[in-house]
Amino acid sequence: MNTPFNERATSALVNIPLQEALHAATGKFANQRAQAFESTAAPLALRAKAREIRRKTFDEIDKHLETLFGSLQNLGVHIHAAPDADSAKRIVLEIARKHGVETVVKSKSMASEEIHLNQALEAAGITPYETDLGEWILQLANETPSHLVAPAIHKTLKQVQDLFREKVDPNAGSDPQELTSIAREKLRTEFLRAGMGISGVNFAVAETGTLCLVTNEGNGRLVTTLPKVHVAIMGFEKVVPTLREALTLLSVLPRSATGQKLTSYFTMLTGPRRADEADGPDEVHLVLLDGGRSRHLGTPFQEAFHCIRCGACQNACPVFQTVGGHTYDSVYGGPIGSILSPMFRGLDVSGELPAASSLCGACMDACPVFVDIPRMLLEMRETRTVKKNNALMERFSFRLLGMAMRKPFIWETGFKVGSVFSRFLNAKAATWLPGPLGAWAQGRELPKIAKKSFRARWREKKRRGVDSSTTPHDTPRASGQDAVIEKTHQALELAHGLSHGHFESTEDPLPEISVPDAAARFAAEFEAVANPVHRPYSVDDVREYVLDLAAKWKEYPVAISDGLPIEVTDWLMDEGFDVIPPSSEGDNRDAIARCGIGITGCDWAIAETGSIVLRSGPGHPRLHSLLPETHLALIPEKNILPHISSLGPELERTLKQGEGASPSCVNIITGPSRSADIALTLIKGVHGPRDVFAIIVPDALISGDS
Repeated sequence: MNTPFNERATSALVNIPLQEALHAATGKFANQRAQAFESTAAPLALRAKAREIRRKTFDEIDKHLETLFGSLQNLGVHIHAAPDADSAKRIVLEIARKHGVETVVKSKSMASEEIHLNQALEAAGITPYETDLGEWILQLANETPSHLVAPAIHKTLKQVQDLFREKVDPNAGSDPQELTSIAREKLRTEFLRAGMGISGVNFAVAETGTLCLVTNEGNGRLVTTLPKVHVAIMGFEKVVPTLREALTLLSVLPRSATGQKLTSYFTMLTGPRRADEADGPDEVHLVLLDGGRSRHLGTPFQEAFHCIRCGACQNACPVFQTVGGHTYDSVYGGPIGSILSPMFRGLDVSGELPAASSLCGACMDACPVFVDIPRMLLEMRETRTVKKNNALMERFSFRLLGMAMRKPFIWETGFKVGSVFSRFLNAKAATWLPGPLGAWAQGRELPKIAKKSFRARWREKKRRGVDSSTTPHDTPRASGQDAVIEKTHQALELAHGLSHGHFESTEDPLPEISVPDAAARFAAEFEAVANPVHRPYSVDDVREYVLDLAAKWKEYPVAISDGLPIEVTDWLMDEGFDVIPPSSEGDNRDAIARCGIGITGCDWAIAETGSIVLRSGPGHPRLHSLLPETHLALIPEKNILPHISSLGPELERTLKQGEGASPSCVNIITGPSRSADIALTLIKGVHGPRDVFAIIVPDALISGDS
């Protein structure tokens, strides 16, 4: 059957570089995902809890939206309701014109791709820059994303090199590190001068009005910090009732998406910058996009909104692995896209996508919140059939098959004829069948139909008087039995907690991994994602370490935040360093961008993930941990928490302090800026620091006892 999907799929199947890129990437993501979930104490219980959060949220989505809007308004965030793509684009353009914006920097946003925002900005004379490395590569190539998480998954290293040579630097080499550095240098200029930043939203926390971004490269932080106007675009499916629930979802999202315990940055934005903060946007706007969403609330497809956009179903899907995201002709490809695209765009436009599935169930098996994608695909197919959107030949074929299955005589006669026919028709000959039958046979091996049907064999068995319950089962085991048992045992061990289905989630706290020594666990986890942690025994030891690290950047200024557990400013000044303290007027971005190292304190640290948590506030600029090449954090040992769940109560107290008292931004930082968008090669220092170092400062040194 010649449909647009089949035509695109045929092209994808003969595209050898695409096939190589897809299989390498999806296989790698799947392996990393499995390993990441094994690092939790109870992966099945964690996912069941996440699923329950999503289910309960949509049981009362109206109430949570009302709470979110109230929280945002109290913070001074401008809220815009956009019923469709055209109104969303009009809203963004009006904000841009009001502020005289000429250039826009964008972090990764599937909602902005959904409404084709870049084309609207360009038509209005405003230059948009995608800043996610993969998205920027696609912008250069004039292509759309092909994956929810890894937008340039289909690009080989050679293709990226050729693209950079054509569009950016004719002397670009083939080293992914060099290519990434070219992108960093080019986009850093745009970050510093852009008038507006546009982002998506991973979670919108109703109780505090916090907009959360899950990123790796640092571009999300820059987009929401440097421009004076920040516009966030999201659908209502991003709403999460509480901060604690957002942290639970955070525990499954990176694991499912990229196989990380946490991404490099989890950024929590709570309104525009406060009057006493040096950096951050003066205005924040939220564009709430409907785009066909609301008409599916209360329908069999509401469960699709539970999706947290991790892309795990795409990595698991044999169809997506074979044809890639562009074949779906939609921003949302793969299994979940085969539901979302018809929901948003209509069956007339995307009605063939639900049929682009083998219904093997691998998508639901991989989904971190157990979205029942196969059920909805079947529901969507039924809806399409009822509306007669499927082809005439398809309708006729299934009607004929249904008639045969209702008549045992016709069914058995057809079986006998088919059995005889199949013995003379091999796979190669089948391709010569006329019309759709020949097309269907392409790439398939046709099995030979059994000489006798199950019904016939069952009747013969009953005539012989053989009862299956008396069939002996004590036959000798096949050779190699121990190897088979051992292999099965190993597979079950690897899959512990990863079997899937509909599971109940209790209200009891989730089991946690044991952390008997928080500082030691933090040091081990931090080293796994960044560098060895320094644990000093004296103030002089701290001094020596800081000066040795800063010496690597001797020719560059050093940015130092206020309130460090041990003051290091005098040491650096005595050594002749140009020290840049927090600015009291403006964000001092140009000076900070020249710094080789930024030194900050640490509000909390998380032992199980090796993460640093920083709040914005007076004397604590966001940019000190973002613009310099290297970030050094001084961590009071007493501030180390065992688990990410332990951070929930601390954040609640911090972000519920009332208007003007809470920080506008909290960042969970886990290692340096990073990306693997070019040939799956992990590169550090895409937009944020290339290196992150940490000193755990014992309580005795802070109190001055040593």
